[in-house]
Formats: sequence, C-alpha cells, structure tokens
Amino acid sequence: MNVLFVAAEATPYVKAGGLADVAGALPAALRTLGHDVRVVLPRYREIRQNGVPMEGPIAATFLPLGERAEELRVWRARDDDVPTYLLDVPAAFERGVIYGESDDHRRFILFARAVLATMQHLREVDGWQPDVVHCHDWHAALVINYLKTYYAYTFGHIATVFTIHNLAYQGQVHPDVLAVAGLSEGGLVENGLGAGIAHSFNFMARGILYADVVSTVSPTYAREIMTPEYGERLDGLLRRRQDRVAGILNGIDTGRYDPATDRHLVATYDVDHLEGKAECKAALQTRCGLPVDAARPLLGVVSRLVEQKGFDLLHVIMPWLLQETDAQLVLLGSGQPYLQEAFQRLAHHHPQRVAVTTGFDAALAQQIYAGSDAFLMPSRFEPCGLGQLIALRYGSVPIVRATGGLADTVREGYDGNGFRFHPYEASHFIDAIRRALISYRDVDGWKLLRERGMREDHSWTMAARHYAGLYQWARGQ
Repeated sequence: MNVLFVAAEATPYVKAGGLADVAGALPAALRTLGHDVRVVLPRYREIRQNGVPMEGPIAATFLPLGERAEELRVWRARDDDVPTYLLDVPAAFERGVIYGESDDHRRFILFARAVLATMQHLREVDGWQPDVVHCHDWHAALVINYLKTYYAYTFGHIATVFTIHNLAYQGQVHPDVLAVAGLSEGGLVENGLGAGIAHSFNFMARGILYADVVSTVSPTYAREIMTPEYGERLDGLLRRRQDRVAGILNGIDTGRYDPATDRHLVATYDVDHLEGKAECKAALQTRCGLPVDAARPLLGVVSRLVEQKGFDLLHVIMPWLLQETDAQLVLLGSGQPYLQEAFQRLAHHHPQRVAVTTGFDAALAQQIYAGSDAFLMPSRFEPCGLGQLIALRYGSVPIVRATGGLADTVREGYDGNGFRFHPYEASHFIDAIRRALISYRDVDGWKLLRERGMREDHSWTMAARHYAGLYQWARGQ
C-alpha cells in the first residue's frame, strides 16, 4: 500500500512530544513490511536552522487563507529510508516554537491546505498517490475534512485514518474560523453533538467525524474516551462512530532502548545475563547521592511532573513510603511548579532516600530505567505510555494505575509482569507498592517477574502489522 503520514512533528527532524516518536518510527516499520510510506510535516525554523539536508524546493504555489494567500514551497529531506516532505509556509512556521501560538488554528489550516497541494504535486509530477492518508492529532485533522468535502472528486477514493494521541488537545477555537478555513459547519450542528462542539470550530471533532477509521494508541484508551470521564466532551461523537474506532498500542524503538547495547550504561546486560543490571543500580545510587545498597529496593520515575501523570498522588503517599518502607526513590522530570518544588523539598529533607533531578537528561533517563528495581507510573489517564514499555525492556518492574495503555501492557498475577491499581486513591497506590515490595523480597520470584517483562515484544514491527490491517479496514469502508 501507498501511505501518506501527516503529522506536526516527527523524529529525527523536530520533536515536542511523544507524537514525534510515533511519526518517526512507525513509517520506517511499515516500510520494512513492504509498504510505500511517505511523511509530510511542516518545515519549522528549527529544522532549517539545524541544517537538515534537503532537496528543492521541488514545488511552489500559494495557499488561500480567508481573503489572503500565503506562499508554499515543498522540500524533500535527503533520507532514502523514509521519503519526507517538509512544507515551507513562512507565514505559519518560521517561528521559534512548534505549538502554543495564538494563531495556531491559522497555522494548521495552512498546513492542511499545504498537504493537499503537495498530494496534487506528487500525483502530477511523480505519479505517486496514497491509498491511505494517516493523520495524527488535531493539527492534521483538517486534511481529512478537506479530502472528504472539497477534494472528494479529486481524491475521493483515498481512505483516511485519524489517530488520537491525546484527546485533551483538540484545537477548539471560535466558529469564525469556519470562514477562514473555507468550510461549512460540516454536519456537526445537524448531528446534535452538543453546544461544546457545535458552537465552536473543533479540529479534533472534524477528524473524528470525517475519517473512515479513527484509532487511538491503546485498546483501553479507545474504550475510555467513549465515556464522559475521559471523553473530553467528545464522547458523544465517539460513541456515534464506535463501530469505526480501534486502539493499537504504540511500540518503542528496540534498537535505541536496548540494555545490551545502551552506551549510557556503566554495564550492559540482557535477559539471560543480568549481572550488569546490579552494576547499573550501584552506579545510579552513586550518581544520585544515595547509599549504595543492593538489597534496598530502588524505585524510578521518568516523567513530566504534572497531575495527569499522578504526581499529586505520589506526593500524598511519600510519608508512608519514607516511614513504612526502606525503598529509595530516584525521580527525573519537570512540570507544574508546585509539584516540582514539593519533590525537591522531599529530596532536601531526605537525601538518603530521595533524589530529584529537574529538567530532562537523556543519559540519566536510560540509567534510571536500567538501575531501578521498579518503575512508578500512577497516571490519572495515559493514552498509551512509553515509560512502562521501556522499563519492561530494561527489567524495571512497572507499578502503574490501570488506565489506557498501562492497563493493556502491565499485568499482575500468575503470568504478570508488574503491579497495578485502579481507583485513583492513595490507599490503592500504597497497596500496589506494598505488594511489589513483598514480591521483591522473593529473589527467585522477582527474577522471574523481571525476565518475563524483558522477553515481551513491544517493537514497532508488531504495531506496524496491526496498522497495516487497520489500513485495509479503512479501504473497505
């Protein structure tokens, strides 16, 4: 199949969040299965300044935006592995940031129009046309809207897939934007989907409404977002389309995240030779200023310090952890100031038990995965989650709240690979940690638990096979 990926970010070109990892890794995995996958993304100032090798411009035109027209130039990255087209719209993307501008809605209207113009160029000049257009998150949603309306005659036979990475970010703006985008209400009001949607211009809602198939990044999250608790006011629309909604777990780059080859570690190891993990634990304790003690359980955290990730709950249980257990905690991350400061105070008052590093340090992150005995992810909601997948690969047993992708990847019990709790309450989180610490004292049982997680396949190849099936489903709609 010919597949066109449309995303606002993708590694190795530009990254603001986890979307970039998906848009960078999944196309490559699909190409190894024989599919002709190409990627389009904005040519941000950052990409230009970083000196990414490019050919072009291979095409140039003007894009309508309300009563104005903005210049588009199309460049092709010199990357033979995954053909990537960088859409240069200076009015929209010659900025110092990727997201967060007051005119983001205008920027991504232009991006959608630029994608359609690029598709026309590829068909007319290169003779290449996608069988499936795969759009990611609200920034790319209008591509599907345009394909199914104004371009229905030109590209009407092309199937569309819309992937929701995080439903909380929807691109919801004033309805006046309809005129700027050159779109009608498009059925949203007529379908009676509620004032929160019908009386605004909602990029995400339009992607959900017009796509042949809607996907999310885990099966559990696909079910959760159809409920009022997780649906972010779009649950009604999602329930209407539930027969075309699917959840596919993200993968991880198993070449990058491999304890057998990781250059950031003092000692490498694999599931059959775990001696190096003990060295990694001692090195992590030393680096973080904690007493080096092989017997003491070491808990790791690598995350944004925000309430979504459950750090208000972690802070609530810290007195219990410090008073009733001998566990150490190593935390890397930054986020909401009050949470960041709260954990820094804990580290200051308990330097033998708690170590906190703010910001992000890629080497330290890998060292925490390798050196920790268990990995904490008490998220309020988690569409997929990558931390638990990396932790499993490095033999750090995950302790998670059973939501979204965490519920799909972490099992507790006879054939388990970790520990989980569901009610978002301190007592349930404490019980999960207590069960893990009891298990930790059973040396043989803990070794078996760790090895079971390390042997699991969470590669992008597995995810790519599922997406290939999803594309066939979309083409049959």
